[in-house]
Amino acid sequence: MNLARFDPKTVLSIAVVAMLVQQAFSYVCQIVMPILADRIADDFNISRAWLGLFLFLQHGAAILSAMGCGGLIIRYGPLRVSQICLILMGASLFLISTGVLWLYPVCAILLGVSAVSTPASSHILAKVCPPRLAPIIFSIKQTGVPVGSLIGGLLIPFLLSFSFYSVVFKSPIHLDTYGTALVTGFIVYLVALTLQPIRSFFDSDKDPTNKLSFSGVTETMRLVTSNPQLRDLSFGAFAFGGLQSIFAGFFILFLIDELNYSETQAGSIFALSAFMAVIARIFWGYLASTVLTARTILGGLGIFGAASAILVSLFDDNWDYSFILIVAVLYNVTALSWHGILLAEVARLAPSERIGGVTGGVLSFTSIAMMTYPALYGSLLAITGSYSIGFLVCSVPAIASGLVFLRKPIG
Repeated sequence: MNLARFDPKTVLSIAVVAMLVQQAFSYVCQIVMPILADRIADDFNISRAWLGLFLFLQHGAAILSAMGCGGLIIRYGPLRVSQICLILMGASLFLISTGVLWLYPVCAILLGVSAVSTPASSHILAKVCPPRLAPIIFSIKQTGVPVGSLIGGLLIPFLLSFSFYSVVFKSPIHLDTYGTALVTGFIVYLVALTLQPIRSFFDSDKDPTNKLSFSGVTETMRLVTSNPQLRDLSFGAFAFGGLQSIFAGFFILFLIDELNYSETQAGSIFALSAFMAVIARIFWGYLASTVLTARTILGGLGIFGAASAILVSLFDDNWDYSFILIVAVLYNVTALSWHGILLAEVARLAPSERIGGVTGGVLSFTSIAMMTYPALYGSLLAITGSYSIGFLVCSVPAIASGLVFLRKPIG
């Protein structure tokens, strides 16, 4: 498809929609295992805390890929990298569908190295987006995360209960745990294929001669940590990413295993609260583009995100469904709605030719959080048997980050 014949507004719209869809189904892949974790634990007679180890491996791989993604994006093009990420994520779901436990660490690693889809999409949007619109445009694109939560929270429970009659086998076939992973993987592959017509345009600035080396990783991380504003954003990415990781990894499991909710009930809370985050992300982006500074908004999100995690830690059998839904909404519109504003700030502060790499450098701190928080949470769960303590402990860095954003950067 020759996008050069379209006006800039149309090209920007195509870029936003394409990257939103890519982001949404990337996040669907991220929540498949947390939703299936309870069933898999029963199948293999292992502790639910095993999910913490899976997420630890996943985000350990994400750290390395995020720090080194700059050269990859330049060499192969951001759109091609986005497609490769979706293909690797789909492959991880196919491995889950085998039901072979020792393959699951490989699944985690494939999901982790696919984390570079976000820096790649930032590179694409920064290329076609006017700077003054960056906060709201990046926020719209990042609604792919709650949209993915909405899709996954509805689709996966539906597939788990889906069955059909096979003429070949002359018996009903139930997708159940492993069939759900298989079908979801095929859907993700279709999404990767739909991006192909626009690849040539958005990858027009790729440089096939660019060499991949670790020296670029060191230079990128030095830039990120030496700039006071990028350093604050990195801390925020760590604190907020940690809260996001335990919500994505353990919130549904908390409702199912501790509060005895059905998968459908837990999935509906997850999906409905995610829908509200779609609205919130666009609203925060609008405020950052017009009325308030990005730092002020990020400060408020940190403090109220921490408050929502503290409220989750108070859940027990006496909490009504509607109150749990309200807290989940608060969690989503704060602790899970920071991405667009933060990424727009990174794009504003980074050198224009290194936006993808610097974004990856900042987001590597999110990956560090997404590796360490679930491991910490899983350890606390295994030791205490309590789902509440982990949410309480993990709220502390978010409070600190919120306070950091509410004062001027310290050089």
